Amino acid sequence: MLEVLWIFLKLGCSSFGGPVAHLGYFRSAFVERRGWLSEAAYADLVALCQFLPGPASSQVGFAIGLGRAGIPGALAAWAGFTLPSA
Repeated sequence: MLEVLWIFLKLGCSSFGGPVAHLGYFRSAFVERRGWLSEAAYADLVALCQFLPGPASSQVGFAIGLGRAGIPGALAAWAGFTLPSA
């Protein structure tokens, strides 16, 4: 969970450009650099979150945290990415 929090906190402090840009940052961080998701799994996750109401980038981040560290990871991802902008 702390790993998830730290990575999302760094992204939250340095990611600018809105939700579409955030999805690009997530792809770079979690598909290319860390290999937490395959390209296909990430594309499916983004497609699902684009379909659901609400901010897709927040939903994708929450889902990545959930997949990596369960509910504590999901909350850590949300807090790390959202609180810097608040």
